[in-house]
Amino acid sequence: MARLILQTAEGQQAIELRPVNSLGRHPNNSIQLLDKIVSKEHCIIEQRGDHFVLRDLGSLNGTFINSERVRGEAPLRHGDEIALGSTRGRFDDPGAVAVPPQIPGWPPMANPQAAQQAPQVHGYPPPQASYPRSQHPGPPPGTPAPPYAAPPQQQPVVPPPPPLVAGPGGTAPLPGRPGAHGGSYVAQGTRIDVNDQARQIGTQIAAVDKGFLAFDRIANDMNQLRADYERLRLSHELSREIAAERDTTKLLEKILTSVFKFIRADRGVIFLRNDSGELTPQAMQRRDGTTAPISVSSTILNHVVQERAAVLTHDAAMDFAASKGKSMILNRISSAIVAPLVAPLQHNNEVLGVLWLDSETLAQFQPKDLELVTAIAYQAAMFIEINILGKKIENEIVTREQLRRLLSPNIAERVLSGQLEVKQGGQLVEECTVFNSDIRGFTRMSEDKKPEELVDMLNKYFERMVDTIFQFEGTLDKFMGDGIMALWGAPVAHRDDAVRSVECALKMGEVLGEFNRERLMIGELPLAVGVGIHTGPLVAGYIGSSKALSYTVIGDVANTSARLCSIALAGQIVISEATYAQLGGKFETEELQPARVKGKEKPLRVFNVLRSRPAAQVPANAPFHAEPTNARPE
Repeated sequence: MARLILQTAEGQQAIELRPVNSLGRHPNNSIQLLDKIVSKEHCIIEQRGDHFVLRDLGSLNGTFINSERVRGEAPLRHGDEIALGSTRGRFDDPGAVAVPPQIPGWPPMANPQAAQQAPQVHGYPPPQASYPRSQHPGPPPGTPAPPYAAPPQQQPVVPPPPPLVAGPGGTAPLPGRPGAHGGSYVAQGTRIDVNDQARQIGTQIAAVDKGFLAFDRIANDMNQLRADYERLRLSHELSREIAAERDTTKLLEKILTSVFKFIRADRGVIFLRNDSGELTPQAMQRRDGTTAPISVSSTILNHVVQERAAVLTHDAAMDFAASKGKSMILNRISSAIVAPLVAPLQHNNEVLGVLWLDSETLAQFQPKDLELVTAIAYQAAMFIEINILGKKIENEIVTREQLRRLLSPNIAERVLSGQLEVKQGGQLVEECTVFNSDIRGFTRMSEDKKPEELVDMLNKYFERMVDTIFQFEGTLDKFMGDGIMALWGAPVAHRDDAVRSVECALKMGEVLGEFNRERLMIGELPLAVGVGIHTGPLVAGYIGSSKALSYTVIGDVANTSARLCSIALAGQIVISEATYAQLGGKFETEELQPARVKGKEKPLRVFNVLRSRPAAQVPANAPFHAEPTNARPE
C-alpha cells in the first residue's frame, strides 16, 4: 500500500494514500498541511494504474521531487523525496512496479538537461530498473494510463528508502504499523503540523495565570527559568507603565502601546463589555501610526468569548472557514492573537473584554506570543477592573450626593443599593405618619423683605429643620413655600414611626429657638411655626413624568395632616387621635377642642403635644395642660 511519510513536530507520520489525494492548507483537502508557505490547493497525488503521479496545481512556491520543481505533473517512485513549502515528505511504495522513463520534452522541465539525468536522492543512488522497450513511457496529463508491469523474469531493483532529516526538535521516527518503514500511521483527513517552525491553527490556552514553580524544581531547567524571567520582566514593565493611570481611556491606550513593544502586531484593539453585555471598542492602535479604522472578525471574537480562552491563528480565513468568516478575508487578517480579558474573582470571573492583535503577515505570531498576550491580558484586566471600580465608586459618590440633595438619605441609599427602584407607580403603605409644618406670619413677613433676603432666610431655616428630620430618620417629602412635609413609615418603616415624628417636632422647637436667638442678635424678628401630624394608610411612590419623578404620598392621611397643620397655633404640635394612640404615653399632651377640617363630616379629636414625658412617668396617661400662644395660622 502506497503511503506518504511526512516529517512533523511529533515525528514521522505515515498517511495511507487513496486513489486521489489533495494536499494544501485548506481544510477541505484530504491531507491538510499546516504550512504557512503551502498554497490552499497545492498539489494532487493520484494513482495511474500501478503507479502514482504528483500534479502541481499552480502553487505559488512550487512542489519539488528530489529537489527538482514539478512543472505540470511527474511520476512518483518509491523513495522519492517531496517538498512543499517547508513540508518534507517521502513517497513510500516498496511493492510498486517501476515507472518507465518519461517522453523526452514531456512534462516540460525547468532544466532540460536535468530531464535526461537520473535524479539524485540526497546522496542515495537513483532507483535502477529495467523497462520493457515495447511500452510507451506514459500518457500526457489527463489521459488514462495503461497499467505497467515488469516481465516476470525481471524485477525492479528497489533501494532502501532514504531517511528523512529530523526536524528542529530532533524527533526520532515513531514506531509504525507492521510492515511500515517507520513513522506513525495517520488516517486521511487529518491536519498536519509540519515541524516546530510551522504554524499552529486555532491554538488555545485558558486565559489564566500559569503561576511559577518553586526554584528548586526548575533550577536545572534553563528554558523554564528563562521563560519565567521573561514573564516577570514584562509584568514589571507593564505594571510600571500603567499602574498609576486612573483614566480608563488613557490606561487602555498605554496597554496597547506596551503590548506593541513585546508583540509584532500590525493592529491592536481593546474591547470592553458595555452595560448590556455587548463588546464595544474602547481603544485602538496601528503600528504605522495611522488612524484608519480597524476591522476585526466577529467570528473570532465570538469564539473567544464563548470559549473563554485565548486564540492564536496563523491563517484566520482558513481556521474559521467553517464559520464563513468573510470579514477576515476582506480585511486581510492573516495572523491574529485574541485574548479575553478575564476579570478576577471580585468580578465573578466574567469576561471583562477582549484584547485583539492581528497582522497581515501569515504566521506572524508563535505560541510563545500567545502565552505572553494571555499573561498581559490577565494583568491588564486587573488594572482595567480597578479603574472601572474606582470610576464606579466616584460616580456613586457623586450620585449619592446628588440624590441626597433631592431625596432623604435613607431613600438615596435604598435607591443606590437597588432596594428601591425609581420608577413611576406607587404601593399601599398600611401605616405611615405624615408631618407638616408651616411658618406663621410668613406672608406678612415677605412683604417687608427683598426676595434675596427672603430666600436666604428660608434656606437657613430649611437647613436646620431638614437636618433634624434626618436625625430622626424621617423622609423629606417636599418643600411647599415656607412649609415642610416629611414622612415616617415610607419608604423605610420603623416600629416607632409616630414616636419619631413627634420627637422630631419637639426637637425642631429647640432648634428654632436657637435660630431665633441668632436672628434677634442681628435685628431680625423671630419665626413661629405650627405643626400637624396624622397617622394612617396611604399610597407612596414615584409620581410625575418619566423625566421628572418625585417620591411622595397621596391619600386622606396626607390631606388630614395638612389640615391639622393649618389649625395649629404658633408653637403647637397638633396630632390626630390615630397618632396619639401610637405614642404609648411617652409625651405630655393636652386634648384640644374637636376640630372641624375640610373634607371631614365629623369633628376630629385632636391633641397638642407639650413635651416628652420622663421615662419613669411613661405609664401614666394624665394629660398636662399649658397655655398655647395666641398666634393663628394665616
